[in-house]
Amino acid sequence: MLVLKFGGTSVANAENISKVIEIVTKKSKENKVAIVVSALSGITDLLLLASNTAAKKESHYNELLIQIKEKHTQVVESLVVAEEKNSLIEQLSVEFEQLKTLLDGCFLLGELTPRTLDRILSFGELLSSKIIAVALKKSIPNSAFKDSRELIKTNANFGKAAVDFKVTNGLILDYFKSNTAQVVLFPGFIASSTMVIQLLLAVVVLIILLQF
Repeated sequence: MLVLKFGGTSVANAENISKVIEIVTKKSKENKVAIVVSALSGITDLLLLASNTAAKKESHYNELLIQIKEKHTQVVESLVVAEEKNSLIEQLSVEFEQLKTLLDGCFLLGELTPRTLDRILSFGELLSSKIIAVALKKSIPNSAFKDSRELIKTNANFGKAAVDFKVTNGLILDYFKSNTAQVVLFPGFIASSTMVIQLLLAVVVLIILLQF
């Protein structure tokens, strides 16, 4: 399997993304390919600025959010075929609503925690990867999107999280054992903490104990 990583400049705009798709299409004829993509160029900086602006209780974070939406919308309009466009825009709208809710929370509370910042910054990769995954389908029908958060697990040291390689490696191996797609696209930079899993296990144990 070939693993390819494309950074922000490579996915800066629709033209560059088209070039990425050409590269992947060529490589996929010889190998199965895993692609990792960054946020669109400049988006991470905009997300960071919007977060800090909201936490300072400055309302023009909403203007920054509009800029973020417009940049992604432009890429969708240029890159995605009409029959796929409406469905994708609906998916992205859900992400934008979640992002707005987080930024509104920062504004109302006047604070930005490391956990919230990690979540806000993750939207850059989530948005770009979902757009590219849809565009990729046109050239490579046997391609798939996989959310990296389902495979890469970390501790809860938000801002400087460390990967739990034992859990992560097992999840990745299990995924690729059953994967049939020629190309799988992953959002880069993001993961999820094992804290949620630990809480669920604790609840299960508690329920079992209460039965005795």
